[in-house]
Amino acid sequence: MRKVTIEQFLTWAFTQELCKVGAGDTVSFGFSQAWNVMSEVAVLGTLIDRSPNAYGVIPDFITTTDPHPDAMLAGDAVKALAARGGFEVASDWNPFPEWQDPHGLVEIEVRRVVDELMAKRDALNGRYVVNLVVTRAILDRGLDWAAQEPEYKPVLRFGNPAWFVKRRIRNKLNRVEEIEDDGFDRKKRRPKKGAYRKWEMKGSIRGPILARLDWQLMQDAFATLHSELSRRLHSHELMPFTPNRQPWATLLFSRISSQVTENA
Repeated sequence: MRKVTIEQFLTWAFTQELCKVGAGDTVSFGFSQAWNVMSEVAVLGTLIDRSPNAYGVIPDFITTTDPHPDAMLAGDAVKALAARGGFEVASDWNPFPEWQDPHGLVEIEVRRVVDELMAKRDALNGRYVVNLVVTRAILDRGLDWAAQEPEYKPVLRFGNPAWFVKRRIRNKLNRVEEIEDDGFDRKKRRPKKGAYRKWEMKGSIRGPILARLDWQLMQDAFATLHSELSRRLHSHELMPFTPNRQPWATLLFSRISSQVTENA
């Protein structure tokens, strides 16, 4: 029995074995057509105009052997993830615990992106997770969850930091409502009483949000696959797997430790 991690096992299955599924379809090529395909491989290093097989892998051209039974079990287990329902994201999900978020803008943007995803029918469903797992297995590398803490700038008006103020008005239904208005007194040339600044991030954090969400979805998928396959394989033994859902949490601990050291 060969001992491997779940990640190594999936990479082996999808890059070396499952490409054999559907490979026999090319045997019926005539000599001229087969030579054209071989020339294509020699020039481009790959095949084009070939559809993925049932496991999402482009079939090999020259392979004539059957895929390993363990690889077939892996492929079927990954495909079964598509049958799972949609994935929910907790309302208090915080993918950036190591960031300061002094103006609350990170929390607002995370919630906005999550709400946008949940509103889409095909977002975060089982098929999405299957694509994540297959892509990771074929590329043989993990997702990049590293992200730089955003910088902030004041909201500008006429090229200068703007002031805002809350005030109450009566709307068309004669109901009192609160609106946000210009908080700078032009006559006195100073901010009005109760005026405040507003801030915005200099760049978008949508990419890092999605990357950390994908990371956690993939960790959950690995845990499911490990549980499904660990006692069913013939030639492989899966090493223990513990999902690491927040590897970025170590960055928070490092920052706290640094602050404690500085204040000591």
